[in-house]
Amino acid sequence: MNESMSLPSLPTCRRMFVAGLVLALAASAARGAVTNQTKSLTLRECIDRALENNLEIRAQRINPTIGTWGVIGAQGVYDPVLSGSANYQDANTPLDPNEARSLGLSSLKQDTLDYTVGLAGKLPTGASYDLFGSSTRTSGDLTSNFVYTGSAGISGTQPLLKNFGFGVNAAVIRIARESKTIAIQNFVQLVMSKISAVSTAYYELVFAIGNHKAAVENRELARQLLDENRKREQVGTMSPLDVIQAEAGVAESEQNVITTERTIKDNENTLKRLICQQVTEFRGVSLVPVDYPLVQMVALDVDESTHTALQMRADYLSALHAVEQQNITVQLDHNQIWPEIDLQGSYAANGRGNTFGTFADRTAGGSTPTWAIGVVASFPLGNRQARSNYHIAKLDADQLLLSLKSLEQDIVVQVDNAVGHVEANLKSVEAARAATRLAQESLDAEKKKLLAGTSTTFLVLQAQTQLAAARSAQIRAEADYSESLVALDLAEGTILQKNDIVLDEKF
Repeated sequence: MNESMSLPSLPTCRRMFVAGLVLALAASAARGAVTNQTKSLTLRECIDRALENNLEIRAQRINPTIGTWGVIGAQGVYDPVLSGSANYQDANTPLDPNEARSLGLSSLKQDTLDYTVGLAGKLPTGASYDLFGSSTRTSGDLTSNFVYTGSAGISGTQPLLKNFGFGVNAAVIRIARESKTIAIQNFVQLVMSKISAVSTAYYELVFAIGNHKAAVENRELARQLLDENRKREQVGTMSPLDVIQAEAGVAESEQNVITTERTIKDNENTLKRLICQQVTEFRGVSLVPVDYPLVQMVALDVDESTHTALQMRADYLSALHAVEQQNITVQLDHNQIWPEIDLQGSYAANGRGNTFGTFADRTAGGSTPTWAIGVVASFPLGNRQARSNYHIAKLDADQLLLSLKSLEQDIVVQVDNAVGHVEANLKSVEAARAATRLAQESLDAEKKKLLAGTSTTFLVLQAQTQLAAARSAQIRAEADYSESLVALDLAEGTILQKNDIVLDEKF
């Protein structure tokens, strides 16, 4: 067969390729847009969900309770200890021949029953005490009746140097209280950070949805231009090249729609991760923000914001309590360098009787007391361990103080930056809105010129792209402004108050 087949022209090939790309992108976008349902959420609902469901918050919420039990455990050093014992003994002691002949016995039998009871503990001054009572009932071959003997009294030891005083002996309790306060402040800081993260993720989702809407509008403009160019081509007032350029513009805008749609899903997942205990709870559900950024001027004062931050920032308060906690450790370790000089004393009332009642009356009467007083001293030679602990504690305190000063400078910078970002973003919003208005006017003018034959499709597409970029920049600037306000609240430490959140026993 000699007849040759004619190949499509180059412009036709381009149109076929572009049309195929448009169809493929549109089909992909249609598949990606399918969701089971939507759920509208306000920013406050998202924050409440995060406080209730966020796993990191739930885990850190336990730490203040652990700190409470730590204080209770430290206070247990003053809990008295009640003790008691009972012991019965039956003894048969062999006698030597002379004693056996004189007593008429080969062995001596004696039964004893001992009772003891005691109450021991420690006082806040460092003194230790021991209340005691003992009774022994004896019977045997040499006694026809029971004989009760025993005593009741108190003994104690009061340190005079090492371990003396309320401050030293309450040090462990004070350290535990500081640990609890630090745990509370760390939890508050975590909550504030999560509120900031939720707010930022919420506004990022708002931006993604708005940016997607702008991309869809740009695609519609590109499609309208393509339809108009095709009609003009049919009547011979426009070249095929203008149609191809319009088709390329549609394909590019379609791709941007798909990209922005994926961005919505990514931002949704970020927000879901923050507000859900299980992300699968909202699988297949599209989140729809209800609260959109409101651009309004706020009063800004760097000095006032810095002062507020140093009063309210939970991380700064936590660092302050860490310094105080270490200072308590320094005081305790300094006391441990001193020698031990303890004052010891005891007093006991003794009694004896053939009946328990008689024994108790004579013991209570105190007619036969025993008492003692003395001083015990201990001087460690070298005492390197105690001195080492003290100097290490002092260095740790100095280190924490320097860290506190460093954090203070960081806060000053963070607040200054946060205030500056709010001011800059407000100006960016105003500039972006003006750019959008001018881009719209430029596109309208370019379209009129195209109808008049004094412009080209390329220039119209360029104007459409500039308008789409301007709209995206405006949406971005509005979201950035709202996020910068959240960042300022976090830098000031007032984000809880700004959202009317009170962390009480429930948290």
